[in-house]
Amino acid sequence: MNVQRFIGRTNRLALEQVRASMGSEALILSNKRTSEGVEICAMLETGSVVSAIEQARPAVEDLTGGTNEIALAHLKRELTDLRETLHAALGERQWQDSAGKRPVIATVEQRLSTLGLPRSLIGNLVQGIGSDAKLDDAWRHAVSFLASRIEILSEAEQTGLRVKALIGGSGADRATAIQQSVQGALREFAPSSVAVISMLTDPSAALGRYCHEHGVASYMAPDAASLKKALASVKSCRQVFIETPDLMPSKGSQDPALSVLLNQRASIATLLILPCTAQSDYLELLVDHAEQLRVAGAVLTHLEDATSLGAVLGVLSGHELPVAGVVDAANNAIAQITAEGLINESKRLARRNLDRKNQQLKVAV
Repeated sequence: MNVQRFIGRTNRLALEQVRASMGSEALILSNKRTSEGVEICAMLETGSVVSAIEQARPAVEDLTGGTNEIALAHLKRELTDLRETLHAALGERQWQDSAGKRPVIATVEQRLSTLGLPRSLIGNLVQGIGSDAKLDDAWRHAVSFLASRIEILSEAEQTGLRVKALIGGSGADRATAIQQSVQGALREFAPSSVAVISMLTDPSAALGRYCHEHGVASYMAPDAASLKKALASVKSCRQVFIETPDLMPSKGSQDPALSVLLNQRASIATLLILPCTAQSDYLELLVDHAEQLRVAGAVLTHLEDATSLGAVLGVLSGHELPVAGVVDAANNAIAQITAEGLINESKRLARRNLDRKNQQLKVAV
């Protein structure tokens, strides 16, 4: 029987040493932090595990109760990983949530929770499921109902909004969204019919360079008076896009960006940038703040980096906020997406998260 100790700076590095030396069949006997880093004791799964645990104890450790302590620590780690896996599958649900409910309803709620949807929305989605519905029919009903609650702002409807201000919080990639919006507008209109106005004192250099290279007029308007003048200068343009400063929800109605836009007599529609990587609380705060303006729809960003779309789907559904498209670095223009497409992407992310948790559990065991 060959028990080996591996020490790494982190748990992951120590596990890599175990796999490199003993392969995937190695049995982890103990895992603890020492002054040198993380120490893992492992053996190949042959012989008596109990005797192997005996060998794995440090020489200075008291023999009385040592085996039980190590075995219990190993079991505790396995149970912790299992709990995390179940938590990922069931979200914030508790056993009381399913008590007294029909198995079909409880199963559909668990699936919806796996997508990361808020409880209030889940409750609404299962209300119309009949008492005698089969699981597949009930699931299709819930998904179809969710899709019906997510509106899409068509390209024709967006074109009808002549002046559009793209608003959002810090790091919302508004400049990229405007550049891709301009690219889409140039497919239908001449460069002379498209204009960009920046309310920033330090406008995006990449956006300015893009406008210059494609013959699109650009203006700087860091205050209300200059914005009014710039809007008057682009009256003949068919499509006008406004780059705005970061929204500041903490300032309420005194938010500088909101104040400037609200005080314009010109009709300005707003598109709210929603990062798919943001938490539900932040998205709710951002949408509530932005709704002081005339919000026509939402543009989604960071979809490729998201681990769940539950928060975004909950906000879109709860606020009846139409989706105007998705900013994708791989595309030149904002990509259109359907409600079904968003839900399918949410399912894919949920499956990936569960697979990842299961893999972590296998490694821990």
